[in-house]
Amino acid sequence: MGFAQWAGVLDTVGGLVQIARRFRQGAADSAVAPPTVGGLGQIEARLAGVVVAALKEAFDRDSARLELERSQIDAERRRAEQALRAELRRQAADRLLGQLRLVAIIAVVAWVLSAGLGVWMPGMRESLPRALLATGWLFSLGTLGAALLGWQHISLRASDPTSDAPLEHPAATLAPWLLLAALALTGAGLLTAL
Repeated sequence: MGFAQWAGVLDTVGGLVQIARRFRQGAADSAVAPPTVGGLGQIEARLAGVVVAALKEAFDRDSARLELERSQIDAERRRAEQALRAELRRQAADRLLGQLRLVAIIAVVAWVLSAGLGVWMPGMRESLPRALLATGWLFSLGTLGAALLGWQHISLRASDPTSDAPLEHPAATLAPWLLLAALALTGAGLLTAL
């Protein structure tokens, strides 16, 4: 209920009080018998009861409207929080997928580069450089497999926005370490072939 409506209600109540006073003063001036004054008192009491009932109804209506607005605001807040959680989860998944993509690209590039360098290096005919290079290649392939497995797991978990399951997977955690070992072994194999 707005301010203008409340002002109208108060103006009406004030008008009724003034009318009741005029009736009393007119009754006292004309020396009307006391039963008539009692009748005016009853009218005044009835009018006051009507005003009180109207005010109570207005307050009840306002409280019901406020409760409805409060519940709507709470529902909107819950929806906004859920949307924020889903967006943060999507961003985390994108970040993890980007890291895995980078690890997989580095593993493939290192494997191809070491294969090309291994063909041209004169010392690759010895067994130690070949064994180190082959082990490095195995770790590169393991890195690629772990990255793809982690990619698949994270993609599946990220596609369900209502799920609270963690996005991380052991393969995604293992992939950078496998890449580090592959680079170290491949580099050692190429250095011993010099």
